[in-house]
Amino acid sequence: MKVPYISASRLKTAQDCSLKYHYQYEEPNADAVALKQLGNHRDSSQAGRLGNNVHDALEEWRRPDPETGKTPKPAFGRLMNLYKEVSATREVDFAFYEDGKKMLKRWFDRRGRAPVRVLHVELKFGNHSQPHIVQGTGTPVFGFIDLVIEHKDGTIELIDYKTQRLDITQGEADNNVQAAIYLLVARELWPDRPLQFTFDLQRHGTVTTVWTDERLDNFKDWLHGQYESILAIDGSNTLKVPATIGKGCQWCGFTDICPSAQSLMQNGAWDMINPTLSADLDDLLNELATIKASNAMLTKRKKAIDDHIKNEVFDRTMPVADCNAETENWSVEWREQTRRSYIPTEVQKLVPPTVFGTMVSLSNSAVDRVLPILPDDVADAIKRTQIVKPQRMLIIKPKESGDGKQDA
Repeated sequence: MKVPYISASRLKTAQDCSLKYHYQYEEPNADAVALKQLGNHRDSSQAGRLGNNVHDALEEWRRPDPETGKTPKPAFGRLMNLYKEVSATREVDFAFYEDGKKMLKRWFDRRGRAPVRVLHVELKFGNHSQPHIVQGTGTPVFGFIDLVIEHKDGTIELIDYKTQRLDITQGEADNNVQAAIYLLVARELWPDRPLQFTFDLQRHGTVTTVWTDERLDNFKDWLHGQYESILAIDGSNTLKVPATIGKGCQWCGFTDICPSAQSLMQNGAWDMINPTLSADLDDLLNELATIKASNAMLTKRKKAIDDHIKNEVFDRTMPVADCNAETENWSVEWREQTRRSYIPTEVQKLVPPTVFGTMVSLSNSAVDRVLPILPDDVADAIKRTQIVKPQRMLIIKPKESGDGKQDA
């Protein structure tokens, strides 16, 4: 297939499914173009637009003065004004807009007050037509580094802003392809400087990773192998490009034109399932992967049908009593139901603490979102109250063959 350059997102797409890479990045057919235009792009979602608004406001806020080269003083009011400006050009619902303001306030209290020496804002290496060529292997790469700062000890720090809800663990950061590509390029730009890469997670905190030269060299060789593996796939005929059926099918924007996905949705997985359990573990795992993929795509199809009925068959502005329809075999109506909820802070005022403790439960994600904005001693004290229990779980993933390709 054609590979003008490698990026973290392109590589992940190719590893997840070669056919999705083909639809997304190869010379597309009319159906693939139409599906991409329907909203497969990140910026089409509310969460995507919010992320871009926060990202753009932070970038402009950190941008040095073009005349003096000095970084502006860290003023929170200016950051809020920039956020309002970008939000006016890329609109989101009020709840998302308010979420962005809260994120930026937490971030400013945590990271924004300290002055930093900014070297680059949105440092681009290469472009779509002329990517950066990695020294030694010739692998073409392309990307943007959100922020590059220099510490007093000479260390160069690469920073990538993230507004995602999922946290990134230290182990994930230490093996992250995006971080490694950026560090690989940075080593060529600043060969004599210590380097580090930081995920600046607006909802959580920061995770920093440092790679040794030996590890970066190993990654450089691995990356080139991945590049050659994608190149070796015949993309001249869509029917020849292998599709990977898996849980990612639920979020894929191309299942409507994917032959494997369509076969599963039309025929189900029954023709691929043995009536008795196989004695061969590999056969069982293949069958399990097929069932999971079928379930994911059927869930996606169910949501599409539900949304169509709610938005196309019925008019959301109509009275609920008028929202009903009859067919030869079915009747459907929209019923108005009530859902109860309590405001924890109000209930807490009315009952003793011991009683309140039996009425509520804390989710890990809710606690993790608050920890970064608490004083360090309070956050550490809360962490010490964690109850950690060992838990066994099956981890099933496809193996990779010696040439870097996933086994079929």
